[in-house]
Amino acid sequence: MSEDKYSSNYYEIIEKYKNFHINGTEKLSGSATFLGYSLVKWVHKIREIIHSSNSKTLIDYGCGKALLYNNKITFPNQTFKNIQEYWGVEDVFLYDPAVEKYSLIPIKKVDGIISTDVVEHIPEDDVMVFIDNLFKLANKFVFLVIATKPASKYFEDGKNIHLCIKTEKEWGIIFSKFKESYPNIDQYIFFNNN
Repeated sequence: MSEDKYSSNYYEIIEKYKNFHINGTEKLSGSATFLGYSLVKWVHKIREIIHSSNSKTLIDYGCGKALLYNNKITFPNQTFKNIQEYWGVEDVFLYDPAVEKYSLIPIKKVDGIISTDVVEHIPEDDVMVFIDNLFKLANKFVFLVIATKPASKYFEDGKNIHLCIKTEKEWGIIFSKFKESYPNIDQYIFFNNN
């Protein structure tokens, strides 16, 4: 399975994110930028979905530096080697085109796709192809968290890094169309309105 093609603007944006990952932003160093913290709030919900769907394989699409996959995580009564162990899945493919270590494009379908705080970073002209590519990789579910407000970070040209801002209602219309195209893929769409 290969990705449908994106605009030249998409690839220019990826280059800007590569720069953020290496050199940081105005407020954060490169090593502290896009660690994958947006996943933290959702780990329990994702675990519920994994267990209820009997999923064994995942892709974290836009994983950043994959903090939770590379470090122990501790809950009040138990410590886990990483988030994969907590979720109890056999395999997690980590993908982020702006992080060299995770830049290999996923081609194999998996049970579930996770993408938190990513969709809004995609250029408006590419967002439908991007979302379609996520669904093409899923056998059981797609879990997305999408910001509906501008970010606190900006590109050097002054543009906000959230390139595709829509209301929950607008996203709802978009995902109802994806439900028609992919009726057997469960959708878990959440919004970050902060």
